Amino acid sequence: MIVHFLAQSPNPFDGVVPNFDVFGVEFNSAWKKLLGGVWGLAFVVFAFGTIRATLELQSAKRHGYHTSVADHSASLKRSVVGLGVLTSLGLIFGAVLAVF
Repeated sequence: MIVHFLAQSPNPFDGVVPNFDVFGVEFNSAWKKLLGGVWGLAFVVFAFGTIRATLELQSAKRHGYHTSVADHSASLKRSVVGLGVLTSLGLIFGAVLAVF
């Protein structure tokens, strides 16, 4: 009975797509600037993290600290993966939106 009712009810979101134009041009421009700024800041943070992890890894290797080498290697891998995700973030969101 319930399944039959759900199958007959209309979908209120049929034909509706996300659109910020309703809030005006200023809002549309402002959120894009804010998103771009935060994205750029994230690149700076990850770039400094990658440089720091690389320097610490080289220092640990030079001094023969095997435990620190493993820790700094993991940190460097996380930083590089983070940079890769940030770089492809536009592509990832585009693919998700294309699927849905």
